Amino acid sequence: MKRFSLLAIVFLSGLVSVFAQDKTPEFFAGYSFEAVDTGVKSVDLGTTASLDDRFKANGFNLSGAAYFTKHFGVAADFSGHYNNRSDSIGGETTQSKFSLYNITAGPQFRFPGSGRLTPFAHVLAGVARRNLTETFTSTATSNIDHTTSFAMNLGGGVDYRLNNRFAWRLFQLDYNPIFLRSRTVDTVTFPNQTLNGFRFSTGLVIK
Repeated sequence: MKRFSLLAIVFLSGLVSVFAQDKTPEFFAGYSFEAVDTGVKSVDLGTTASLDDRFKANGFNLSGAAYFTKHFGVAADFSGHYNNRSDSIGGETTQSKFSLYNITAGPQFRFPGSGRLTPFAHVLAGVARRNLTETFTSTATSNIDHTTSFAMNLGGGVDYRLNNRFAWRLFQLDYNPIFLRSRTVDTVTFPNQTLNGFRFSTGLVIK
């Protein structure tokens, strides 16, 4: 996972520096929350499971953007979200350890006006690394479900200009579909499915 995080940071820095040219890039760092499907359903397990309920994960969001014109640019985005909770599968108690990393990039559009507010929108594509470890309390045995999948972040937000160097991202909202391929975990085969993630972020923008 450390290699994936390092790759994401290098990717963000490299992409922005390549496309920035003589334009001043902007960087964002802040808190992020994501509600996302677990990727495990009762129907797949053949029994009732609380994993039908979404993970509600806290984490961070980092991004960099460089603009070719006043309105159009390219953005690279990296986020990590984490959730540990108690679950149940077929009447047995389990402990879920979940993490989700997204690294995406694509076009970004901003709409600056005469005031302090600057709305923006983007269409980003890349990969998501999803890690789920399910530990049964009674036996202390664990099932590990780690996958890397194609993912997107579709959304936008609003920045509030504090001064010429800094702005506050009031909010950034993204729909984060993750296209999970079929896989087998401990003899259970899970079909292709799209995980629906909804991400909210807020924090500081440096220009």
